[in-house]
Amino acid sequence: MTRRLLRVVLAEFGVEEGSAVALGRLLRDDGVEVVYAGRLETADQLVRTVEQEDPDILGVVCGESAPEGLADALPDVLLFAVGNGPGGFENAFESLEEAANWVSGVRSHTVETPSDRVR
Repeated sequence: MTRRLLRVVLAEFGVEEGSAVALGRLLRDDGVEVVYAGRLETADQLVRTVEQEDPDILGVVCGESAPEGLADALPDVLLFAVGNGPGGFENAFESLEEAANWVSGVRSHTVETPSDRVR
């Protein structure tokens, strides 16, 4: 039987680079495949990154402002944001732990938990 890991792309938008690393570690430790994209400056860069990496979920760690138009540009990808200003996201969280718990809930409903042999 083939098991499939949930694939999440994490990016930073309007915050210092490295802000999403702690979230990536939480997700990795929970059995999620994480692609860390680093700090991106525009919504177009986020869209191009998602097109290249083909994730199930895009997570954006935001500062004061959040990228706009991602839901329309990426209709097949679940989106979430963490930070003080992610008002335009359906799934917005104030803390990394809340976001990690949400992703874990998505995973438990969409894919099987991977065994150590699969990793």
